Amino acid sequence: MNSLSDPFEATENERLAQIYTAAAELFCEKGFDGTSMSAVAEMVGITKAGIYHFIPGGKKDLLFAIMSYGLDRLDTHVITPAHAIPDAEERLRSIINNHVRLITSGSKTGGHNPVTIVVEEVGGLSPTHRRKIDQRKRVYVELIRDTLKQLKQDGKLQAVDETVAAFSLLGIILWISRWYDPDGRLSAEQVADEIMKLALGSLLRPQTQQAHH
Repeated sequence: MNSLSDPFEATENERLAQIYTAAAELFCEKGFDGTSMSAVAEMVGITKAGIYHFIPGGKKDLLFAIMSYGLDRLDTHVITPAHAIPDAEERLRSIINNHVRLITSGSKTGGHNPVTIVVEEVGGLSPTHRRKIDQRKRVYVELIRDTLKQLKQDGKLQAVDETVAAFSLLGIILWISRWYDPDGRLSAEQVADEIMKLALGSLLRPQTQQAHH
């Protein structure tokens, strides 16, 4: 019975992903207020009625749906794998690598990942939707902060404040969505390596220093 509904469900999900990506791109280019549902429909190649079939509530609901989609992907590709790693250093490496790769995999030629950028633009949300999105973001920040606290207990963390370090690390990673160009000089793997070196170099104590103290 499931085998009959799965292909339809996959098609629906693919179409929704297309709508979210197209709308996010338009929001980045023209702003939330400057983007119409008709423009989104035209970019995806469906009718305006077709857009409302997928997003019955209109533009504010579309914005919330894009953010939820972006955070669902974060849950799947970054947060869930991290929770399965007991060692704090390995977990931190996993968080950095997987989040960087998630952003670069969705980056457009010219240097931006529209979905990641839109997830940070909460101004157009209703108060209820904003609370939900903010709560989901807090869960991720707590995961990073708890990982840093565990590193401190293990004697591996530099003398930094865990909260400042968590927000700073997140800022470095999220900023990739505004500059990484898949057609640029560095590959996605190289960018992930560079961010890893920067982050671990500033957060973890060098082994030689530990040996001397």
